Amino acid sequence: MAPMRTPDDVDPWSEPPKPPLPRKELKGLQRRRNGPALRYMAGHLAIGALTTALVAWSWGTWWMLPAMFAQGVVLVFLFAPMHECTHGTAFRTRWLNSVVATFCGALMMRPALYFRYRHAAHHTYTQDPARDPDQVPMPEGLSGYLGEVFGMEFWPKMVGTLYRGCAGRYNEREKLFLPESQRSRVSWEARLMVGGYVLVAAGGVLSGAWIGLLAYWLIPRILAEPALRLVRMAEHTGMAEGADPLTNTRTTLTNPLVRFLYWNMPYHAEHHLAPSVPFHRLRQLHEALPNAPQEREYVVSKGYVRAHRDIVRNLGNGAGSTVPSSTSARVAAG
Repeated sequence: MAPMRTPDDVDPWSEPPKPPLPRKELKGLQRRRNGPALRYMAGHLAIGALTTALVAWSWGTWWMLPAMFAQGVVLVFLFAPMHECTHGTAFRTRWLNSVVATFCGALMMRPALYFRYRHAAHHTYTQDPARDPDQVPMPEGLSGYLGEVFGMEFWPKMVGTLYRGCAGRYNEREKLFLPESQRSRVSWEARLMVGGYVLVAAGGVLSGAWIGLLAYWLIPRILAEPALRLVRMAEHTGMAEGADPLTNTRTTLTNPLVRFLYWNMPYHAEHHLAPSVPFHRLRQLHEALPNAPQEREYVVSKGYVRAHRDIVRNLGNGAGSTVPSSTSARVAAG
């Protein structure tokens, strides 16, 4: 529920973030193209074909488990193109954004249109406990942290999203970010998805292909969700519950494979500072910002291990506990 405010109150989330670069320079980074996303998508699917072959090659051996996990990583990281396409920045062509977002969402069992509105609220109210639907409070202890990693809240939320979407009965928090005029479309998206899953399951049972559905899709999808949880937790967990993107979002420097599979979203502070910059220009934005990364006013972690080490060290210390004091001091001074 949105916080109650008096007429004299100023909503800190009402002001857009300050542009990270001069307008002319930023405009050059905002140009949308089809080519980069087509190449990324082709590469993502090619890696998926390779992991599918690994599952087939390892069938009936213990090697099948790591092969299915690798397959699952490729599947769950389809979150990245879905995310980019719901921003409308992955492709210049609008229908390509819609088709790719729907395709990726169907494979992950996450309705893309619903996510589009939910994610818009996340960007508008980043780290606002009352209005950010994706805000994850700093875990109180190790059990809470592990619960987040293994999706103890994610899976019930995902099933609930599909159920409420099919029924057209949205909870009060969903009504805050789902426009009333679009709820019918969101519901039909969920119904078509669930209906498709029912048909696929029935076809698998009747044809005897259900084992393949489990081995190549469902089990890998479940096995690898913690990999995505770890990456997504690093974006905001332990950051300040405030409107300043310099302290409420974390960029994580990582290896080229993760950057590719996650479509450059490890540059997450840059993404929140300038959401209109397409994913394929985020590294250029990162490099164009003034000062070396360790001297900047926003938080940059050198790898996901370090990011999670900071989170674990500060379990129970509340929001903002993983924001370096030097960063907070510079922002306050500014």
